[in-house]
Amino acid sequence: MTDASASPPPGYRQPAIAWLVEYTDEREPGSRFQAGAFTTETEAQKLLDQLGGSRFYGEMWINMVPVHQTVQDWEWDR
Repeated sequence: MTDASASPPPGYRQPAIAWLVEYTDEREPGSRFQAGAFTTETEAQKLLDQLGGSRFYGEMWINMVPVHQTVQDWEWDR
């Protein structure tokens, strides 16, 4: 975990955030799928609401994913 008093390494870039709409499909037990990814939670929620009534989607949720530029950036965020 990052020490809050430490400065980020040179060239560090904060991660972008992707909001993924994910679901299970009863036809493929144990599998997880992505219906789409968005740059805002609001848009992800719109898709989740739109797909909620579809018989093809089982359990559905939104997954927030930080997207790092480099492994070094990811390591510093630990």
